[in-house]
Amino acid sequence: MKLLFGPVMLGALLATTHPAMAQADPEAARLLCDLTGDCADGDAGAATAQEPARGEPRGGASRGFSFRRAPAPGATPQAAQAAAAPAPRTVAPAQPGAANLGVSFLPNSAELTDAAKARLARYAAVLNGPKLNGRRLRIEGHTDASGSAAANRDLSRRRAQAVADFLAGAGVSAGRLEVAGFGSSRPLPGVAPTAPENRRVMAVLL
Repeated sequence: MKLLFGPVMLGALLATTHPAMAQADPEAARLLCDLTGDCADGDAGAATAQEPARGEPRGGASRGFSFRRAPAPGATPQAAQAAAAPAPRTVAPAQPGAANLGVSFLPNSAELTDAAKARLARYAAVLNGPKLNGRRLRIEGHTDASGSAAANRDLSRRRAQAVADFLAGAGVSAGRLEVAGFGSSRPLPGVAPTAPENRRVMAVLL
């Protein structure tokens, strides 16, 4: 049977891979905004100028590694994971070039949750788009200060590597990705070292 591949079908295919998709996806739009400072499109979401700066805690919720606490009664695991995602941004960050990826992991492991994999798949399309294609990034893992420093460095490195591996599998050239694990040595400004907000994976332009 002959397949019909007309303009409508072609448009639908491009819509799934073209970076313009980021403008309809608040999380992808925020990634582009944080890394490049390109936040002009209003479709990114309802963020305002009063939004906390990149990397600052927002209402006590972690946007990096998972909280490792049970979801509220009646909440699905997917809903609990979605609550950890970065909020959309329409105001350019003061210093673009770094983004909290807002991914979550299974407790005490470097195994990405299904929600994290879905988010990273969308991020891969942004990283391969015209504004970022070819740019190199460092994927950084961070933890809070709970536990030993050595264990935290190991876990943060393995989690950063898991993110880099997934992005590479989703089409981002592995040669563009550098991996680093900092453990608890770089807590967020103004946040207690043991606070769960410090558990995060960052993408930093090189």
